[in-house]
Amino acid sequence: MIRDSIANILQNKNTVMFITAIVFMAGILSCYNDNSIITAFIISFISIIFIIKNYMSLKYIIFFVLVFYAGFFNAHLRTHNFDDLTAYDNSKIIAQGQIVSIPNSNTSDKTKFFFKVDKVNDTAVKGKTLVSVSSDDNDFSMFETGNYYVIKGRIKTPFKAGNPSQFSYGKYLRNFDTFTVMYANKSDCQTSDKKLSMKWKFLNRLNNLRDRIINVHSKYLHSPDLEILGGIVFGDDAVAPPDYIKASFVNSGLLHILAASGMNVAFIYGFWLFFLKRMRAPFKFSVISGMVLVIIYTMMTGLGASVIRAALMLLLILFGKLIDRDAHSVALLALVAMLMLIYNPAFINDVGFQLSFVVTFGLLTTANIIFDRFKESKTLSVILGFLLIPVVAQIWVIPIQMFYFNTISTYSIFANILSVPFLSVVSFGGFLSSIAAIFSPLTDNLCLVLDFILHYVLTAIVCISNYFANLPHSLITTTHPSILQLVIYYSLVLLLTFSIRGKFSKNIGLIFAALLLILCITTINLPSKYLDIITFDVQNADCFLVKTPQNKYFIIDTGRAGYNGGKAQANSIIIKYMKDKGIKNIEGLIITHFDNDHSGGAYDIMNNFNVKHVYVNSFDNKSMTSFNVYKIIKGKNLNASIPKGLIYKENGLKITTYQADEKSDNERSIIALLSYRDFDMLFTGDAGVSAYNRIKNQITGNIEVLKVGHHGGPHVVDSGMIENLHTKVSIISTGPNAFGHPNRGTLDVLRNTDIYRTDRHNSIEIKSNGSEYKTYTYSPEKHKYMLSKTYIAN
Repeated sequence: MIRDSIANILQNKNTVMFITAIVFMAGILSCYNDNSIITAFIISFISIIFIIKNYMSLKYIIFFVLVFYAGFFNAHLRTHNFDDLTAYDNSKIIAQGQIVSIPNSNTSDKTKFFFKVDKVNDTAVKGKTLVSVSSDDNDFSMFETGNYYVIKGRIKTPFKAGNPSQFSYGKYLRNFDTFTVMYANKSDCQTSDKKLSMKWKFLNRLNNLRDRIINVHSKYLHSPDLEILGGIVFGDDAVAPPDYIKASFVNSGLLHILAASGMNVAFIYGFWLFFLKRMRAPFKFSVISGMVLVIIYTMMTGLGASVIRAALMLLLILFGKLIDRDAHSVALLALVAMLMLIYNPAFINDVGFQLSFVVTFGLLTTANIIFDRFKESKTLSVILGFLLIPVVAQIWVIPIQMFYFNTISTYSIFANILSVPFLSVVSFGGFLSSIAAIFSPLTDNLCLVLDFILHYVLTAIVCISNYFANLPHSLITTTHPSILQLVIYYSLVLLLTFSIRGKFSKNIGLIFAALLLILCITTINLPSKYLDIITFDVQNADCFLVKTPQNKYFIIDTGRAGYNGGKAQANSIIIKYMKDKGIKNIEGLIITHFDNDHSGGAYDIMNNFNVKHVYVNSFDNKSMTSFNVYKIIKGKNLNASIPKGLIYKENGLKITTYQADEKSDNERSIIALLSYRDFDMLFTGDAGVSAYNRIKNQITGNIEVLKVGHHGGPHVVDSGMIENLHTKVSIISTGPNAFGHPNRGTLDVLRNTDIYRTDRHNSIEIKSNGSEYKTYTYSPEKHKYMLSKTYIAN
């Protein structure tokens, strides 16, 4: 029975090619996720079972095993962890090389591009770095794709992801075979007279043409019309949209239209074919010229994964037309995926790649099957033709959106349905006006007329986005689904899809019910009865999350604010972790004092969660950070106070606060004592020996864990303090800094304690049942906390 079923499956070309692509991807993923041995064991075990039970012919088993190892070794041999530039980490260098990407940025005062380096300080090297160039005049026209430059700046390796849920910038850059970032000012960049190869001359002129087209549009269109048109026609590398437009499009579920996608490729070729048919051009000329146009357009968009996927599929289909061969849709999609991954296995980590292929697969299977099932009804076929694509696309994209962004755009389906007609007009009009812009100034009047019309269409798209973005609950925050949950979800969708084509048999019904039950069980989050304390790795800053046995949450300090308008650490580390865990309510937020490295993320925390009470050490601080904190406290009418004594109590647990009467703001930090039965931990902010000596008579008993003040700086502990507290574990929250933290003298005082440092141990977790406590350190490689040591509380 099983053998016959598998034999029938393997007779379908679409299915065989799809399985081949999945097995190939499994090999790549096993390499990137460091579980190749386990995966290889599972593959081998399944193969042996299939051979023993004679479920599949030996040639297929050998073929799929070879495909798996081909994927693994392709990723293993093509992936590196360093290049020659990593040896210059944190150094000022003079780099000579070539820009190998389209310069772009999200802010007007910076531009970024990948820079292939040939020489560093006149020494020959091989490597690629991501260069970020700043300028006061906001003019970066000197930087062009393919040109050679001499750039003076500081090169660094990206920050490490030392926390659960934290985005790994270093891992992201490795997808582009890049391992460093370089920072420079425009005044320290000079052009080089080195000649370009034919390839780079072509790409240089192509990108200059795109910039020229956008500049012509800028005469007749203004923000945000220009940015939206540029994004729809040429991709998100063209012109960065304003933040308020980006936020609106995120909330409405229309963000994808700001980046060139497969839809654009289809529109471009469709328009070209339409014109040539009206001119009665020969078939082969129409197809070949269309293929050339698609290739040129794809290069102009910056080669995003979704555009490459659509272009390759279209080119293969058109090539098949030329040789009179039809393509199998799913097989073609699988083939394109494999071709892209053979060329660059790191594509598999790209969100655009994943979204493009998952949504396209959903449209080729679910959408096609539903349409075929009901196409005999004219009324239903008209309705389905209008609604099916956005509905099916949303069904297939929701899990990935939850996995990466912890959100669901509630009204995305409706916003996309309403915007599709306008997008068609913008794509068509943008294509025509862009051709007109090429021949400027001869066609300026035509471009003016087209852009005048496009202005109203683009305004309609913005109105649609704003309407749905401003509706209540337009963006729902979700937890982070597991890989198992994703697999079960897509299995359920496929079962429903194929049951529509055939009959929903009893066996399929049982499988569906079992999978649905497993999915529901995996969503149940059983509350822990332990005290759980997380020290986030926020470099030379402080941030702690406390979960009480009754599942109440406290945050003590919030990390550093963003540099020069950038995002605060709270967004990428703390808030992301809490959203992944489904935490929405904060019982208490303790801001020990208003130094930026302690209070910089407080605004974002209060803006994203329901905070019951805010505790600060002062209401008359004059810093910009405190101004923002006071403002949001008042704006959201939050309970706020300067804490004194006991602030929280539950069964066996209490949090007590102290504040020394000192002039120094560091020494006036709120000091918090967390006690749970026999376990005690003292949080000192930036306070040191001076503050402790003023309050030490109020602290009795042993303090098992001490959060060392001021990142382990001088004068934060002394031998008398450690003897009085009887500390066993010391935690130092620190990272790269110019202050010499942690201080050698401080480390010497703490030598008889077990010292945990975030710069060495990453994020640190402590769990306690009140009688014993365990320390864990976060492993970025294994993506989880690893047990370090178990202690008895006294």
